[in-house]
Amino acid sequence: MIENVDLDGVVVPGLRGSFHRRRGEAASDDAVASRISTVGVYRFAGVDLLMAWGYVGEPHCRFTSVRRPDGTWEPPRPGCPPVTRVHDGGLVTALTLGGHVLPAEPVTSPPPGGARATAPDSVLAAVGGPGVRT
Repeated sequence: MIENVDLDGVVVPGLRGSFHRRRGEAASDDAVASRISTVGVYRFAGVDLLMAWGYVGEPHCRFTSVRRPDGTWEPPRPGCPPVTRVHDGGLVTALTLGGHVLPAEPVTSPPPGGARATAPDSVLAAVGGPGVRT
């Protein structure tokens, strides 16, 4: 569980991420059986907003699903969630995620180097990990 996680390198106060992992099950393909599946579930103000999943060590989300404001879930989509930065006078002050507006700790630039896996067990800023705070 991580408090005040970031999306796309921008810290969102109050956004909580819980991360779950499971080793692949025995299969005819030993490479698949040895991979570790992971899912991040993101909550804001007590409501699940986003799920992102894939395999440990991948540089970005394999799939995501965003909860709509009416409480239903969008169909899973390939890749990272559609996050848009809201600017005010050169500062990022909020993010939009689907139909949600999330407050942000003001930043003037993205984290250096973007979101890249530094190790197989890394939790990445692009999927809500403890990224660089600027």
